[in-house]
Amino acid sequence: MDISEKIMAIKTEIIGEVNEENNKKIEKIKNELKKKYDQFQKELENKQQDILKSYKSEAEQKREQIISRAILDRKNIRRKKVNECINNFVEELQEKLEDFTAKKYYYLFIVNSLKEAAVELPGNKFSIYLRNKDHGLKSDLENLLQFEMENYEFEIELTERLKSGGFIIQTQNNQQLLENTFSALIDSYKEEIAIEIKNNIL
Repeated sequence: MDISEKIMAIKTEIIGEVNEENNKKIEKIKNELKKKYDQFQKELENKQQDILKSYKSEAEQKREQIISRAILDRKNIRRKKVNECINNFVEELQEKLEDFTAKKYYYLFIVNSLKEAAVELPGNKFSIYLRNKDHGLKSDLENLLQFEMENYEFEIELTERLKSGGFIIQTQNNQQLLENTFSALIDSYKEEIAIEIKNNIL
């Protein structure tokens, strides 16, 4: 083998070693890149899963909010209907009771109710309060009670406190009071009416 051939052989050997080394480096770089790519893909999938879970959680919260809002709106509508029914009932009852105060039966109602109340309450001396609109009944009522309940004493006064019909009777020592007014009557029925409407109408 001459010198030129030997140089060529060495050159070929060196080039082969360089190529082999380069191939190793390239393979190593490829492996590192693949590893980084695989890791990136995994992180991306995890992120997508987290985003999906976040969307699902948000969607569930929105769903719960919508359901809660719908329930609340339904309750508000129901409550509004109940209040409307009660208000309509009260207005109608107030009108009928006001009409009743203009009839002679109203005077009999006052008389009989006062006599019952006087018997129920302790003592025999009472203050009676009527609304100003019932001033026409005052004199007749005083005379009738004095005649029919001679063992009792009644002092009848007109007051602005009473707007609806009926009366308030109070023992003169101020220890006991009985309110038999149409306002008190209506108020006592309001809760009962509301329960009745909820259970049977709505």
